[in-house]
Parts: sequence; structure tokens; C-alpha cells
Amino acid sequence: MRKAALFLAIVSAMGIMAQQSGYRTAIVLKSGVQEIVPDSALHRISVGKLPAGGHSVGVELNDGSSRTFTTADIEEINYGPLTAYERWTGDWYLVASPNGEANEVGIMISQVVSMPVHAVLPSPSSPDYGSWIYCTVDSIPHRGGLHYNAQFKLRYNADADGRQGTIALVLDDRQPVNGIEYAGGPETYAYFDKNSTYYFGVSDSHAGGDTGHRYQYWLGNNIETQMLEGMELSTSWTEADLADPESQFKFAREHQIYWVTALDIPFDYAENDMVGVVDIFSSARLMRRPWIDQ
Repeated sequence: MRKAALFLAIVSAMGIMAQQSGYRTAIVLKSGVQEIVPDSALHRISVGKLPAGGHSVGVELNDGSSRTFTTADIEEINYGPLTAYERWTGDWYLVASPNGEANEVGIMISQVVSMPVHAVLPSPSSPDYGSWIYCTVDSIPHRGGLHYNAQFKLRYNADADGRQGTIALVLDDRQPVNGIEYAGGPETYAYFDKNSTYYFGVSDSHAGGDTGHRYQYWLGNNIETQMLEGMELSTSWTEADLADPESQFKFAREHQIYWVTALDIPFDYAENDMVGVVDIFSSARLMRRPWIDQ
């Protein structure tokens, strides 16, 4: 009874403090991550009893969205000033231009896509804290109607004063971008033109032949070697940029994101691991709002 009453008192106090600006509520989960809820986005926090026992914590935002956690999953809840590092959490859009496809008269069609991204921080006790931001895309746009998620990391750096720095989107060739193997056939890969796709099939030079696996990676093209590999695409930021909901954080435009399938973990271009390219995203950037054609 005392623990439940204390918990309710803490949440009530946070609800009152949430009227202040420049503060946030941090919900640290036992899974090793923490959700950061800025006061500027918070509508209310509510607590309810669960039928099987325990409590649920509901977080409602001003935009009408909500998230619910159980007390069994929560390590702690704390309240304090919102840092620049914490401002990178929450809902974003990874905006990019796919390679496009050819229509019936051979004209390439391309449109900008906005992939919803949810970003969380590592737990304060994690060695990743202060350097990394964990991001999830629930569904990567796919012209074949297939749905895949993606997980990637942002490397965070700040100057000594903490008011500006860089952020880098990590394209990882050591681990697949998700735990779901690609299920599409050759016809679902991105088009070069109406009759040719980025499906290469299994190379005769691949050691071990066809492993039967189709792991998915996000990779970049090494301009010097023309090989696909892991790399980091960086962009700069300032506190003023982060405070402006219209800001666009544009990653290095000379590099595109190649969404590929491969036979092995880790990925090795020189070992002929690649089966094909599902799509290519260019002009990648992070935005707080989806892209609107001008």
C-alpha cells in the first residue's frame, strides 16, 4: 500500500511540475532504455490498476498520441532539466528519396518518403549513455507491399559547452538492420528500368553458395572503392536547430543509403555476400514532421 501511494504521489507531483518549460520526465525501463517526455509535449500522466495486479502508467501527448507502460517494466521515473542529448528522443521522420521505378513508358518515378522513427536513449547505467541514440522504424516503405522494420543507431557528439555538435546515422555491416529476413522474390527489388532490377542472385564466387538466408542491411557506398560497406553519415546541430520543429538535419548527401539483402552475418562485399539491392534512399535527413512537397 505504501509503495503504491508513494508512486501515485510522485506521478501527481510530476503532473504539476510539467507546466514548467525546459524540463522532462524520464521513464527508465528494465529493458535498458529510457523514454524521454518533454514538458512541451506532455498532456498528462495517469496511473491505473491492472486486472492481474500492479499498475499501468499512461503518457498522453499534446498531439493525441499515447504510450502505456506497466510498473513491472519500469526501473524508475525521474524528473529534471531537458538536455540537448535528450532532445533527440521521441518521434522523428527519416525523410529520403527512393531510387524510383519505371512506368509503362519507361519514365522513372520518384517520390519523397517519410519513415516514422521513434528514438529512445540507453539507460543512464549503460556504457552507451551519452554517446548513442537508439532508433526504430516500424515500417520501411516498400513498393512491393512488403513490410519490414528497421533498427539503427545515431552517434551523438557535443562540444564542451553542450550547445552544438554532430549526429551520425550509423550504417552497420556487422549486424542486420532488423531480425526479419527478406521474403520478396526478384520481382520485388527496386527497378533500374522496366525490365531490369537490382536482383543479382547468388554469386558463383560466394563461399558456401546459397546459405538460404536473406539478411537485410543498410549500407553506404565507398566512393573510392565502389564497394558497399558500413559507415557513418554525419550532420551538425545546434541548440537552436533542436528547438525549431522545422529544422532538417541533412546527412552527408554524397552518400546514399543502400537497402540490401545478403547471405551472411556480418556483411562482406568482397566475399560476394550480396544477393541484391531492395532500394536506394538519397538525400536522407531527420525531421520532426513528414515531408510536404512544395
